[in-house]
Amino acid sequence: MKKIFKALSSLVAAVLLVSACNVEHPMPTYSPENSQEVSFVQATLVNQEILATASTFDITLSRNTPKEAATVAVTSTFASGVVCPATVTFNAGESTATLSLDITGMEVGVSYKGTVSLSDTTTFNKHIAVASATLTLAKAYTWVSLGEGEWFDNLALMSSDSYGIQKVEVLKADGFNRYRIMNPYANKEQLAAAWGESSLGGAKNTFIEFWVLENGTNVAWDGWWCPGILYDGAGTDIKAYYPSYLSASVAADDAKSRYYDEKVIGFYPYWYIDGLGGFGTKYPCFLSLPGGPALESWL
Repeated sequence: MKKIFKALSSLVAAVLLVSACNVEHPMPTYSPENSQEVSFVQATLVNQEILATASTFDITLSRNTPKEAATVAVTSTFASGVVCPATVTFNAGESTATLSLDITGMEVGVSYKGTVSLSDTTTFNKHIAVASATLTLAKAYTWVSLGEGEWFDNLALMSSDSYGIQKVEVLKADGFNRYRIMNPYANKEQLAAAWGESSLGGAKNTFIEFWVLENGTNVAWDGWWCPGILYDGAGTDIKAYYPSYLSASVAADDAKSRYYDEKVIGFYPYWYIDGLGGFGTKYPCFLSLPGGPALESWL
C-alpha cells in the first residue's frame, strides 16, 4: 500500500509540474530555425500627406535577431501610382530596415490606398508580428508666396470709372509651374461698381489656380472660376470657363491664354451662363506677377 501511495504522489507531482508550465507559458512556442522575427512597426498609416516633389515613401520594419544580414520578401496590393520592392534587406547588426515605396507615379490630390505584407511566413511569428501595413497616401503641393501682383478682369471688375485693377497675392507650388491668384474678387465695392448691387451674391472663388503648359508659354486652369456675379434676371452664376472644358468647338481659344510679357499672363476665359449662353472670349483678364509692370500702364 505504501508503494501505491508513493507512486501516486510522484504522478500528482508530475501533473502539477506540467500544469504549472502550461500556465506560465500559455501561448504556443514559435521557433523555426530560420526565423528573423520580422514585423512592421505600424499596422495602419492613414492620411499620410506627402510633399508633391517626393519620390519615395518609407516604411519601417523591425526584427528581434539582428546578428546576421537578412533579406525578406514583401508583396503589395497597390494597383498603380505606388511601386513596392519585392524585398527589404536588414543589414548585419541592425534591428530595423527601411522599405522605400516608389511614389513618382502618384498624382497630386489623389488618394492611394493599399497594403504591404510580409510574404514569407518563415520570417515572422504569426502570433505576435504585425505582418502587414495598410497605407492611405496622398501628395499635396507646398505653396510658397511670391509676393504681391496685380489682377485685371475686363468683365467682372472694370467699371465706367476705373479698370478695377486689384492687388493680389500670388502663390507658387514648390517645384512646379503651378500658381494661385489669391482673393482676386474680394473687393465687393468694385464688383458692385461694375455690375450693381443686385448682381452680387453668386459663387466666388477664393483663388484661381492655373499652370503653365509644357511649351512654357500657354497656361490652363481646371474647369472654370466664378467671380461672384449673377447674370441679370436669371439668378445664375457667370463662369469663366477654360474654353475646351466648355466645348471642343471652342478649343482653339485655349491658345489665347499665355504669357504676353515676361511677367504678364493673359487669361481668355469663355464667359458663360449655364443653360443660357455666354459672351465668348472677348473679355480677357491679365495677371502681372510680383515684380512685373503696373497693369494700368501696361494695358
